[in-house]
Amino acid sequence: MKRKFIKILICGLVVFILVVAISYISDKLSWKKWTIINKGTTQISWAKFTWSSDILSGKLFEKASMSIPCKIEGLPYTLSFQFDLGAGLTGMYENNLKSFFKMYPELSKNVENGLQFWNKNKSYKNLIISFGDYQVNNKKSFMFDSYGDKFEVNETNKNDTFHIGTIGSDIFQNKVLIIDYPNQTFAICDEVPLQYKKNLVDIELDGDGRVILPLKINKKEYKITFDNGSSLFPLIALTKNRPKFSTNPILDSIEISSWKQKHIVDSRMITDTFELAGKKFCNVKVYENHSGLGIDKNTDAMTGNYLFWNNTIVIDFKNKKFSVE
Repeated sequence: MKRKFIKILICGLVVFILVVAISYISDKLSWKKWTIINKGTTQISWAKFTWSSDILSGKLFEKASMSIPCKIEGLPYTLSFQFDLGAGLTGMYENNLKSFFKMYPELSKNVENGLQFWNKNKSYKNLIISFGDYQVNNKKSFMFDSYGDKFEVNETNKNDTFHIGTIGSDIFQNKVLIIDYPNQTFAICDEVPLQYKKNLVDIELDGDGRVILPLKINKKEYKITFDNGSSLFPLIALTKNRPKFSTNPILDSIEISSWKQKHIVDSRMITDTFELAGKKFCNVKVYENHSGLGIDKNTDAMTGNYLFWNNTIVIDFKNKKFSVE
């Protein structure tokens, strides 16, 4: 009798774990089911992004992060989403969104609470985001619970731009993303346009669809996460990985914030020329992340926008290709 009870208990536990796992995976997959409609008439339809500045350790950085001016259905305001391919999920910040509920109470009806006690992440139903000639939509998008800052919204500030969320790598899966840094524009295509096909190199995508670039230095190869949300850094690595790129003395230190958690990073000069995604670089710093906050621990380092400020990059998520023009 006791053995039978134990067997029933184990079977029940297995079923419970399977239900939890399937539910979690189902939610995560639903958050990534984006549809992109390009209303433009040409193969390459450019949309604008903007640079945001920040003061870190008393120094002004003019290109601290990238934002995409957008509209969402149900609001007359221009909104901004951080352009962050290091984020595997696109979503809105709950606290920022709540700022609009007083004037636009209908929006609150689109917020769906997680029903399972093991997965309480909120979702936003039928999110439609418009920028340039593009309209992207999802029946059930991710929401960053209790994240962000509330602000005052009234009739007199309809010309203001309000920051509300993050656009991550999930939107661009099975598409081609082109970022023209000098002109502060980007485009989404179904295939790589002919003029951008000559310098393509092979890359990887991780489990969240984030870009992993190949780096070669001193006849060794490393994997580098491309995270345009970490805009300032040529390379940034965990303490254990930093010696792979430089053992030179510390040049400077700055305090940064990763999802509102502050920490210090130190820079060192990389003595040797290295090749990243087929392009050679020299006189570049590597930053050491002591805390591990905001960094991909599954690759050797991360790179942001810094190395590409004067270039156009092409990311073919469909065929796992990358080029620097």
